[in-house]
Amino acid sequence: MHAVDAEKEFGPRSLGADEIERLRQLAGAVKADLSRSGLVVRDAGEEPDRLTAPGGLEIDVDEVDDEAGGLWLTWELHPSVRRSVREAVQQRRTGDPLIQASVDVHERTAEAIVCMLDALGYEAERSDASHRPFAVRVLTGPC
Repeated sequence: MHAVDAEKEFGPRSLGADEIERLRQLAGAVKADLSRSGLVVRDAGEEPDRLTAPGGLEIDVDEVDDEAGGLWLTWELHPSVRRSVREAVQQRRTGDPLIQASVDVHERTAEAIVCMLDALGYEAERSDASHRPFAVRVLTGPC
C-alpha cells in the first residue's frame, strides 16, 4: 500500500454529503441573519486586507467527521488590536492588560453571539475545544 493510499484509508474522514450540504445551508442562513442583525460576517478563507479590514465574525464549515467538525463562528478583533496582542504575547508581557482585555472581549462576544442566535431561533453553544477556545458552534437552525 502506498503512503497516499494509507493516508486516505486512515486519515481524517469527511462528513457525509448530506451533512455537509446541511451545514452549508445552515451557514448561509446564519450569515444572512447575523448580517441583517448588523454584524460583519465573512466566510473562513476569505482574506480581506488583514492590515486594514475591520474585525468581525468569521464563519467556518469544518467538514471533517470528528469532534471538530461542524459549523463554527469566531470573532476577530480589529487588526491593530490583534497585532498589539500578538506583540505582547511574543514579548512575554503576560501582565499586559491588553491581553486580558482581548480574552474578555472574545468570551463576552461569544456569549452575545450565542444569545443572538438563540433569539433568532438557532441552537448554538460556546466551544469547549482547545483548538477553538472562543468559538461558537451552531448546531441547528430555526424550525
